[in-house]
Amino acid sequence: MLALVVVLTVVLAVLVASFAVGATHDGKALPGTRVAGVDVGGATAAQIARRLRPDATAQRTLRLRAAGRTIPVKASATGYAVDLGATAREAVAAGRDGVVGKLVGPLVGLVAHRDVALDATFDERRMARTLAKVDEAVGEAADAGALRVDPDSLEVTTTTSRPGRTVDRPELERRLRARLRTLGSASVDVPLKTVPAVSQGRLESIAAEAEDYLRTPLRLTAAGSTLELTAGETARLLALESLQDGRRARLGADGDGLSAVLDRAQRRWSRAARDARVSAPATAGSLTDKGSVSWSPKRAGVRVTPARSGRAVDRDALAGRIRAAVRDGRHAVKVPRKTTAPEVSTAEARKARYLIGTFTTPYVAGQPRVTNIRRMARTVDGTVIAPGAQFSLNGITGQRTKAKGYVEAPFIANNKIEPSVGGGVSQFSTTMYNAAYFAGLQLDAHRAHSLYIDRYPPGRESTLNFPDIDLQWTNDTDTPVYVRTSYDDAGVTVSLYGNNGGRRVSAKAGSREPVEGGDFQITVTRTVRYADGRVARQPVTTRYENEQEGGGE
Repeated sequence: MLALVVVLTVVLAVLVASFAVGATHDGKALPGTRVAGVDVGGATAAQIARRLRPDATAQRTLRLRAAGRTIPVKASATGYAVDLGATAREAVAAGRDGVVGKLVGPLVGLVAHRDVALDATFDERRMARTLAKVDEAVGEAADAGALRVDPDSLEVTTTTSRPGRTVDRPELERRLRARLRTLGSASVDVPLKTVPAVSQGRLESIAAEAEDYLRTPLRLTAAGSTLELTAGETARLLALESLQDGRRARLGADGDGLSAVLDRAQRRWSRAARDARVSAPATAGSLTDKGSVSWSPKRAGVRVTPARSGRAVDRDALAGRIRAAVRDGRHAVKVPRKTTAPEVSTAEARKARYLIGTFTTPYVAGQPRVTNIRRMARTVDGTVIAPGAQFSLNGITGQRTKAKGYVEAPFIANNKIEPSVGGGVSQFSTTMYNAAYFAGLQLDAHRAHSLYIDRYPPGRESTLNFPDIDLQWTNDTDTPVYVRTSYDDAGVTVSLYGNNGGRRVSAKAGSREPVEGGDFQITVTRTVRYADGRVARQPVTTRYENEQEGGGE
């Protein structure tokens, strides 16, 4: 009876003490409660949430360690999100579940910790992407080795294979989830697995296959002819083809030796397509007006040389066939070819029967600048711009050098006239600009001279400098534009032949307006009238400066 009384007394005392602790912690976490390693005993749910918020952010950074490297990974990269409110409520409720918990739970925390994890969720897709990036950073594919062929004896050997490593993604995901549900250490060791490599026995078998293959010539055939490779040429294209990240291997073809064979096949069996060629007069009437003027296309005597389709070796397909033949032990490969179309078809060229734009600018024969203008005119003459393609004067002519026949002549730089190799070619640029202008074509890039030169139409001219100042326009018609140039002792002419659908173009020049600190400015408006009734008005204002002292032409 005494023992029973003692036991009952102790139990009663425990219950009273537990009740007292529970009462003093009503609405608060019980003693010994920890959330993600942080002691929150005696704290309300709101206090717990505030205490955890600074450290439980998605901007937390984990340090992943593997193969001597440390890889930082932000929690947000896993789609990590924590519900602090739910976590705090769980912490307050911890130790109060069930009858036993309600009776003695408040006292348990006085002698042991009660751990509550963060109520965190993760995005599966973002987690998968992060795991893949870590694997890419520290993983290594197994090395299947390589073939070595003696050029004299044609004996084939292989280098030793080497195993690789890969990240154990399920285990790493488990570790990341567990670490992010705590607020302790930010370091995570990345679990790695070994990737087995090709066995030595398999490599020796592939070497024997290669030696057998070299005993018979490899022949490529196309268009009734055959290209037979020597054993040495075939040996240079043989390769060890790695499969399944180095786990398996087979005999294949690759490398410089295969590229060399593809080049030979291409030279032998490819024939370039030939564009339709347009023959048109170098001059067929031209504009010279500097002020307001109108232009409409003129019918011209144009002759067309028909286009011709080409034949090209399909390099990718041929490489695939050679690899397949080597794998299968075959020594005959049919070279795949495909038809290539010309950029300018005969039908398109035959539509280019109009003089759609032309312009002439004058010069005084015998000056060095005229040498440069004529040099550029000869380079550009005969250029064909396909529908949708862009004309670039710098792109066609390149840098002006003495090796190309250009000479020193006056050139405008920083509002001064100075000597420069290729000086004067801006006159050709201006002539081309006006021809495209009156053809109604899309004008992409041009820049007027900083100083006005009276041989050019004010506000309707274009300077040129390699490589930063270019003249560009786009053939926005359905037919090719054929460029003809000509020159004589009086000036240079650019004529554009094509079919712009009957676009009629006018240029209306405004008055010259004085400008403070400069010479004058002028606005010139291009109006393009299309056959379908559309009208496009395009005003351009140009400012000219005064020539600086020290210049002179």
